[in-house]
Amino acid sequence: MKLIGSSEFKEILLKSIPIIDVRAPVEFLEGSLPNSFNFPILNDSERALIGTTYKQQGQQEALRLGYELISGPIKEERLQAWRSFLQSQPEAILTCFRGGLRSQISQTWLHESGIDRPRIEGGYKAMRNYLLGLFPLFAEAGRLSVVSGATGAGKTLLLREIQKHRPICDLEKFAHHRGSAFGGFGDQQPRQIQFENQCALEFLRSLESQDQTPLLIEDESRLIGRCVQPDPLFEKLRASPVIVIEESLESRVQVTFNDYILGTDLEEPGSETGEKLFSRYQQSLQKISKKLGGLRHQEVRQDMDLAIEAWRSGRGLELQKVWIQKLLEYYYDPMYLGSLEKRQPQVMFRGSRQDCLSYLIQQRDRA
Repeated sequence: MKLIGSSEFKEILLKSIPIIDVRAPVEFLEGSLPNSFNFPILNDSERALIGTTYKQQGQQEALRLGYELISGPIKEERLQAWRSFLQSQPEAILTCFRGGLRSQISQTWLHESGIDRPRIEGGYKAMRNYLLGLFPLFAEAGRLSVVSGATGAGKTLLLREIQKHRPICDLEKFAHHRGSAFGGFGDQQPRQIQFENQCALEFLRSLESQDQTPLLIEDESRLIGRCVQPDPLFEKLRASPVIVIEESLESRVQVTFNDYILGTDLEEPGSETGEKLFSRYQQSLQKISKKLGGLRHQEVRQDMDLAIEAWRSGRGLELQKVWIQKLLEYYYDPMYLGSLEKRQPQVMFRGSRQDCLSYLIQQRDRA
């Protein structure tokens, strides 16, 4: 029965070929390959029981127990799940952690039912290593242009506007976090492995693309929430030329207000979701209190509390702009300017967001 070697990994990833991952759900949650779907041969409790048996009694006894647990109706149920998926995704391939017994058994059962599908040699681990290897490869051979600018300048807006014209790598989308102290979306970020895999896939697409324009990426710190940029990526980003968006403070306050206030569930005064959001913002403010300084922290906290009270009493959301503006002036702007001064990057262009958009489209057209 067919094995898929590392020489075929690139094609699998670029063509988004579906992958049936037969590892247990707990393993899949820790990290999975792009375009993979979890149809486990063992559930979490079965896997744990067989693992304990393996340690205490050896491989043969663990195998015997496995076949005993996954037999009869349970075997048929899991086999049927694979068959149903393959009816809609007939090109799908199989994997487990190392391409060993679990995917071999899955492949054999499918073969016995009249379906032949290949499995990944070396399994999830082999392809994961391939993806990790793309970071140093892209750092050496790839090209990046970095969209920079103060908080609220609209860097993410620019990326979303330009993606119709040229390739981008949206780190905030992959990290499910805006990258700032207040940037969480309230739900869980992806695991580090997932973040890395998504970035690596974008770099592979860029390396293999016929488009000669550099990949556009937003200027981010090493940490994006809990997700960490791998060293080769972060070093490449910091060494790449930048396009700097320059917008007025008034404009930046409005963009931040739109993103963090209007773009959230705050329509109903005193709503449970709104209370949770503002509680999160208060906690975020507390976390930066030392960097902000005692007096300024107290000032911004009072402004935030007044704005929240106005929202609760049905007086609208405009007061939120007061504490937003002070955070930009007191906290984010000094950090941004200090970082730019320290790095001294090569600046390709400076201008308003619209001017930067026009420049990037023209650059694409000239390539």
